[in-house]
Amino acid sequence: MPPKPFNFPAKRTAAIFLLTTTAAAAFTANSDESSPLAADKIRAQIHGIARTARAVSTVASTVVDYEFSLRGLPKYSDQYRKTSSQVHLRSAERFLKLCESNKGFYVKAGQFIASQKVLPREYSSTLSSLQDQVAPLPFKVIEKVLKDNLGPDFSEKFLSIDERPIGAASIAQVHHAVLKSGQEVAIKVQYPWIEQQMHFDTRTMYFLSKVIAWLYPQYRFEWLPLTFAKSVSSELDFVQEARNSERAAKNFRNNKIVRIPNVFWKNRIFTAKNKSCFSLSSSPKLQI
Repeated sequence: MPPKPFNFPAKRTAAIFLLTTTAAAAFTANSDESSPLAADKIRAQIHGIARTARAVSTVASTVVDYEFSLRGLPKYSDQYRKTSSQVHLRSAERFLKLCESNKGFYVKAGQFIASQKVLPREYSSTLSSLQDQVAPLPFKVIEKVLKDNLGPDFSEKFLSIDERPIGAASIAQVHHAVLKSGQEVAIKVQYPWIEQQMHFDTRTMYFLSKVIAWLYPQYRFEWLPLTFAKSVSSELDFVQEARNSERAAKNFRNNKIVRIPNVFWKNRIFTAKNKSCFSLSSSPKLQI
């Protein structure tokens, strides 16, 4: 007897359509043409729409895969367990590709998911390969952030700033610099659009998770996006990072093995000794 043809349920189709229209609505609602940074915002939102479209496609493909592959199999049978593992692996590989394509917070989300032991091992083992490394931004973009946070005369605070970054990741990049005193420091600069991108992407992740929960009441991971958003938002607060560094230095002041840079505050700048360390600005977007 030939298998029945699989028809994607109307409820799933409606959900995917809703995802797409919501993304478009978010783009329109968040546009602010009166702002001098409107062009940058619109550009960021267009990229956000593209990332959302890839996320929608990945979730839709995964929903279809689970629905079709497990359809008709006895839930506790060996065939069900074997097929489930295969679908988990295919789905994890889709999400890996999504994270690598969307970069930024999707990479961080993939790393976060990989660390959660409550998910099927196929997800954690596949997503654990993600690396948080990106191509650095041109220095003119970094220079604008420095001017916005330290003033147009920011260069007078330094003897030199190396325009070539010594490291770049999903939320910031680091430049070697020398203060007027001759002290070597590292400037960690947060990308100017990163906070907006975080809100856009984490809302998308939250919405996708809610849709999956709506489609599948047995879905138990609605808490993941909110937990991830809370975790990643703390990474954007460079001021708190400076305070944590000072607290750690105080706690380990008598330890000869652990070495923590001395952070000192000067005007709007927190500075740490040694080339390999960081310093921070009182703006949450800048570490010096």
